[in-house]
Amino acid sequence: MEKRPSSSKGLAAGLALLLVGVFGMTSPARAQKELPEVTIATAVPNFAFAAVWVAEQLKYFEKEGVRAKITVAGGGSPCQTGVVGKSLNFCASSSEGLILARLEGAPLIAIQAHNSNLTLSVAVRKEIAENAKLTRESPLAARLKLLTKLGTIGATSPGAASEQIFKFLVGKAGGSPEKLKFVYLGGTELPAALMNNVIDAAALSPPSMEATEAAGKGYVLIPLGRGEVPELTDYPYEVLMVRPDYAEQNPKLATAVSRAISRAGALFHSNPQEARAALRAHKFSNPQRLTDAVFDLSLAMVKDAMPKWGTMTEEGWQKVITFSIGAGIVKDPSKALSAKEGVLWTNKYIGKGP
Repeated sequence: MEKRPSSSKGLAAGLALLLVGVFGMTSPARAQKELPEVTIATAVPNFAFAAVWVAEQLKYFEKEGVRAKITVAGGGSPCQTGVVGKSLNFCASSSEGLILARLEGAPLIAIQAHNSNLTLSVAVRKEIAENAKLTRESPLAARLKLLTKLGTIGATSPGAASEQIFKFLVGKAGGSPEKLKFVYLGGTELPAALMNNVIDAAALSPPSMEATEAAGKGYVLIPLGRGEVPELTDYPYEVLMVRPDYAEQNPKLATAVSRAISRAGALFHSNPQEARAALRAHKFSNPQRLTDAVFDLSLAMVKDAMPKWGTMTEEGWQKVITFSIGAGIVKDPSKALSAKEGVLWTNKYIGKGP
């Protein structure tokens, strides 16, 4: 006599085996688990890394064939140290920081750029801008001239980009950078210091200084992300860095991560509304963290800095080197590294965009 399945469980198991055998099917959850995993850290959680947040929100990493575990390192130095020490696979941080790390012997190379302009927003107290009758639509020369007349300026730490940008811009305006007075308060304290009249000005990537404007206390006078300063435009600011040996041993992973972030940056050009919606939905810029006023102002300051693809050029890296020398980040110009591809950066893993 033919035996029948003893229970509905037996029937279900038999059917599942049949489906797998006939169709070679695997569940989405299992397919997700089988993707290789990489670890990525950003220096800080601001809008300079908007392409990273959009790539995460829209699952571009998975679409490129990799699972990305993304964290915030709390600064460029710990981000780079994690990659050098192999506790991280990738670090997203500033190109000037990469130059400094390389001068100190760190084995790092940039394989993708999230920005095509430097994205710092130079803000002053609202009263200072109003008394000078200046807005961010005023001639750039007049705005730069105002920087030469400031009192105490806030910066995150000695030698940081938030300090060096003022020295660079004041020098460009014909002023004396050595006469500038700085106080070092760390990034989180700068907006409050500006709003409480402790400092006259500060520079950070959005949304920090934009929040002071939305509060009616500060004013973003020179949003560098808009590309008004030629020396800081077509300039790879925030870049994806990796150990050269890791990239060489894992070229598919390096390509997947580079392309995922580049796809997100390209979306700001091909479909800005979709990019905006994805960025707004991300945990670092959703309505629970940022008001509409701060979000919209911040996005306006960085959207023009999004590259159509994350490739880099020798000309762009020469601007980074020139700025690093002029701002004093590179103390000895004779030790400056070459801007040629293969030294500080490479497009080997990212290729051309769509």
